[in-house]
Amino acid sequence: MVESALLSAMGAALFLASNFIPVAGAFLTLLCPAPLVILGLRHSPRNAVLGMVVASLVSFLFLGLQGGLFFFLGFGILGVGLGMLARTRERAVEILFYGIIVSLVSKLALVAVMVKLTGVNPFSFGDQAQIEAMLDKVFDFYARHGMGSAAMEETKRQLLAAFGQLPDLFPALITMASAVDSYLSYSVSRWVAGKVSMAELPPLPAFSQWRFPRSVLWAFLLSVVVSMVAGPKGQGVFHQASLNLRILIQMLFFIQGLAVAWFFMLRRGLSRGVRYLLAALLVLMPLLSGLTVMAGLLDLWWDFRGRFGGEDR
Repeated sequence: MVESALLSAMGAALFLASNFIPVAGAFLTLLCPAPLVILGLRHSPRNAVLGMVVASLVSFLFLGLQGGLFFFLGFGILGVGLGMLARTRERAVEILFYGIIVSLVSKLALVAVMVKLTGVNPFSFGDQAQIEAMLDKVFDFYARHGMGSAAMEETKRQLLAAFGQLPDLFPALITMASAVDSYLSYSVSRWVAGKVSMAELPPLPAFSQWRFPRSVLWAFLLSVVVSMVAGPKGQGVFHQASLNLRILIQMLFFIQGLAVAWFFMLRRGLSRGVRYLLAALLVLMPLLSGLTVMAGLLDLWWDFRGRFGGEDR
């Protein structure tokens, strides 16, 4: 009980510090789930849940109802859930997969509660006319300083179209956020657990070995079929489902393509700095990003690392 109380207090303290300390608070946010992961891993589900509730109440006392709910739904459930999963699962990939589901459910609950309490949807981007007026001011500033061009107008048009689509992309955006959140929480928690020697979490595979199942290709074909059913007008439930599914699958292709590139950079013996620079270019340059997506798609089918990299198939 003493250790449960200590871990709960550490989780609440990190969360409070992340709200009150500028700049460093962003880093402390990554550490918030770590004590709760250790709590869920080392103690019974009853004690872990009780500790999470106590930490949420402490957050509520200092930050109010919204702060307490944000800790409970944003960090508590995910942290304790990852720890409990680590008690029953031996493979890190399984823990991470189910952790993404836990994170997704908790985030949906958090959005629903915040909308109920404040009446503001965090995924609502305001009136389109207001967004257009804001972009007009920005691009007028560039035009007055001699930077106006046809390319800038095209950029403005693309931004307006992107803002208009963002509400439709809510399922894909919150799923990707849940995946990133789960991965960071697990990685940081594993590092912290190793430092304090209180628990041990199984390691994730090296990034160069990351690969997704071939069933992702069938999901890609499904998105194409759904897009055809939706028709060319781009409206309705089928269009939204196709759009979100396609974005998620393209992200999986991109991650796998990046893993392929990382594998071959390691095989070539490139230094860490060069590898990170090339990876940044693959992420930031649209043409290279598109080629990375294509490489990931093809690797799912042909297994470049097994065929050309000397890796065991």
